[in-house]
Formats: sequence, structure tokens, C-alpha cells
Amino acid sequence: MNHPPPYTLVLSDKKKPTCSVPKRTLTMKIKRPNTQQTTIRISIALKTSSNGHLDDGTVSDMEYMLLYHEIDFDSVTEIVDETTDYVAGVMPTLDDVTGTDLDVIVKITDFNPQAWNRIDLDVYTIDLRNSRRDSVPSEENDICAICHNELGASGELNTLVCNHSYHHECIIGWVKMNLTCPVCRTTLA
Repeated sequence: MNHPPPYTLVLSDKKKPTCSVPKRTLTMKIKRPNTQQTTIRISIALKTSSNGHLDDGTVSDMEYMLLYHEIDFDSVTEIVDETTDYVAGVMPTLDDVTGTDLDVIVKITDFNPQAWNRIDLDVYTIDLRNSRRDSVPSEENDICAICHNELGASGELNTLVCNHSYHHECIIGWVKMNLTCPVCRTTLA
């Protein structure tokens, strides 16, 4: 029995004349409907081989980015194959291949309910990097629940949405692998 793929894929392109060296890009837009996150945009250089299909470097970059964002391997292979066939079909239709910018847009709607963890963690890590602060006198003797040292031992702290505070480096390491507060288990993203 055949199961439908855990994603839907829509390919499109934008073509426009260029005055200098053509700009070739492949933009992947990943949407995960089971989450509150916005579309993930990934742009890589679009390079093709002599037969018009994606070259090995572009395929490798595309595979790496899709696997990083937790698209399963079989789906990645199908997405790459469909994209390279699409690009090979578009290239011959260009009026001037050497003087036309081409942006191929790969829209992927991913229905894998487990696939959102890493991206939400990345976004939360960026938020934490931007919200470092110094300890205040009232918390200098408090203990970091991750490393079990006093909070005053490090100059930089972060406070989560649940108001629990940790050393900046400790909590950055924690959220790379967990999506909950170490103390109260509140979901962070």
C-alpha cells in the first residue's frame, strides 16, 4: 500500500534580465503547519552541470540544509530529484541563458509533527544570545540548576520566559538539545 509523502512540494521560478553575471539562486521555503513558526527560508547558489541538472555542490548543499531541518532522507532524495528535473526543464526555456537571472523557488510543506524541534531551538538560541545580562546582587548566591555553581560566578546570565535564571553558556548548551526549562519543564518555544 502506498502512503502519501509527509510533505507537499511546489516548484516555481523567477526570471529576469541581468546586466552583468547572472545570479542563480535556489530558495527553499519550508512550512510546518503543525507549529506556530513562520516559513524557514534557505537560499543557496544554483549551479548546474552541462546537462542542465543541479551540479554535485548544489545537490550537496540542498541535501545538507534539508536534513539539518529534519526532513527525512527519503523525502530529501525525492525533493532533490524533482528540483533537479525542474531546473533542467527551465534552463532550455530561457531566452538568454548567459544573461538571465534565475531564482528557483522550492516550497515544501512538511507534515512531520516531530520535525519542528531543531528549528524552534535555533530560534530560541538566537533570542537567548541577544538577551544576555549581568547578575543582580539578589541572585548572586542562587545556584545554576545546570552546572550547580553560583550564578554570581559568571558575569552573564539569561532568564527564561518562566523566570528561571541560568548562566548564559549553560542555558545556551541546554536549549540546543531541550525545549523545556531545566527546573519547571515549561515549554520554551
